Amino acid sequence: MDWTDQEIRFLREIYKERIPLEEISKRLKRSKKSIKRKAQNLGLHRERVPPNKSKSRQPQNVIDKRYYEKNKEEIYRRKMNRRKKLKEEAIKISGGKCSVCGYDKCLSALEFHHNHEDKEGHVSTFIKKGSRQKVLKEAEKCIILCANCHRELHYKGSVV
Repeated sequence: MDWTDQEIRFLREIYKERIPLEEISKRLKRSKKSIKRKAQNLGLHRERVPPNKSKSRQPQNVIDKRYYEKNKEEIYRRKMNRRKKLKEEAIKISGGKCSVCGYDKCLSALEFHHNHEDKEGHVSTFIKKGSRQKVLKEAEKCIILCANCHRELHYKGSVV
């Protein structure tokens, strides 16, 4: 069935608008495939944005950057709390106090020391960048030393 001039004119006017193809097909009493083919022959194009999405949507990285700028302090505070809890848990697994002198007053003063060649990575790096499982697995290989005992151990060059 050939297209009439009136149908072609109607198609040219309405095709670029955000009207769904189902509705155009009902008005013209033609299939969606037939409408698409005729529009392609006429050189008509539709935007490929779904009708329920905004045309002027910002890229996700711009949205993320704005969110970060507005909530920088809150994000930093949550990150530090998460790291602190993870370190506390890793220290509990490894004994909870300095294995040389028994110091346990301040968690910030306690450090992880690898035994011999068991070293896959630093626990502090895993706490910052790794998963919880990696941190706990690596912490099991370590002994806990206070900062003072740790420095003395490395200064003497001896390994526990």
